Amino acid sequence: MSFSFINLIIYPVVYILSMPILGILHELGHAIPALIFTDDVVSIYIGNSNLNKKIKLNRLTIYFNGYKSLMDVSYGCVNWKPINNKLKSILMIAGGPLVSLLISLLLFVFLYNVHLPYLLMKIFNGVLLFSIIQFIITILPIKYNYKPYIGFTSDGYKILQWLKIIDYDK
Repeated sequence: MSFSFINLIIYPVVYILSMPILGILHELGHAIPALIFTDDVVSIYIGNSNLNKKIKLNRLTIYFNGYKSLMDVSYGCVNWKPINNKLKSILMIAGGPLVSLLISLLLFVFLYNVHLPYLLMKIFNGVLLFSIIQFIITILPIKYNYKPYIGFTSDGYKILQWLKIIDYDK
């Protein structure tokens, strides 16, 4: 196997293997503050198919639904009961992108300080690349127009919506 062949297949394989993990971590970034700030159940959905496997941990339920295609392996969302508190709501929404950013920073520092064999370096570079992309795509205030997110808005968009709400009670 030549290095050019490895270069050709490594990033798609890293995408397929790492995005479900990055997705779970991103959604946990939302779910943990939601568990702290609410008293209700919090649900994480990973995948957009109908596998219907779940793990229940007290008030947190993680649903593993599988994927309709290999391009959808980044799909995840989290649901919690809305609260009427601007700061807490923003923290719950920002938790996902912050986890993605933290993963990116940790991988960058790791790759900068550790000498790895070629293949491992490529793998970690791919995970770094996809975590940076995940951060950017979720923090930018956009309305998604691609499957499976059609009709949804980004975390950055939701944060801006909360920032526009004026507290007249203060």
